[in-house]
Amino acid sequence: MATLVVSDVPGDDPAIVASGPTIPLPGTRELARKYANLYRLELPPAAQALLAGEDNLAPLPSDPVFAQHTVRTIASAALSLESAADIARSQGIEAAILSDSIEGRSRDVAQVHAAMTREIAVRNRLFNKPVVLLSGGETTVTLRGKGQGGRNAEFLLAFAIAIDGVEGISALAADTDGIDGSEDNAGAFADGGTATRLRHAGIDPLAALANNDAYSAFSAIGDLLVTGPTGTNVNDFRAILIR
Repeated sequence: MATLVVSDVPGDDPAIVASGPTIPLPGTRELARKYANLYRLELPPAAQALLAGEDNLAPLPSDPVFAQHTVRTIASAALSLESAADIARSQGIEAAILSDSIEGRSRDVAQVHAAMTREIAVRNRLFNKPVVLLSGGETTVTLRGKGQGGRNAEFLLAFAIAIDGVEGISALAADTDGIDGSEDNAGAFADGGTATRLRHAGIDPLAALANNDAYSAFSAIGDLLVTGPTGTNVNDFRAILIR
């Protein structure tokens, strides 16, 4: 048997992707019971009975049935970033892959990316210009407002605010499945002039961020990225070019 994996999970563990239906796990029922108790899971009676007994045990990785089983990851966040890095280098631009599994709140992750970007843009250290910073993973949004937008648009809005006025920066953040949140965009574009363009359009960037309304903000200045559904998903993709 051959398993081909399209990974949308940090770390690309084949046993976790889509619950790994063809991949054996080294875990035991004892471990499953431990975590069920730890997280106080209210399991249905059938699941409780299964975990309490020893019937229908799943085969372990050492089972001979897996002796000729091959597993290959054919698409993942890591592979998408490596491909982007190759393209950048072919154009004479150095590429730095920060991580393929960055998680956390979108606006917080944006602050860290912005700090690194400003350091390069202003002081030309960490990495020498020109360079493109690449990262993947999947951030989250804490909803406090009633606006429109997904995690990538919110990342970029917070990023745009943090690099306001800094020249020589261009950024893209998008979901690789082509849909950022529940809207029609995959993500958006931003640069050091984004916050100024928003203000000229009558939009307060900070107010838009507070209202989780990044989609409306980027739509107003024509900086949404709309690709349509791509038919696959390897989490988010972020590229920040510092010239």
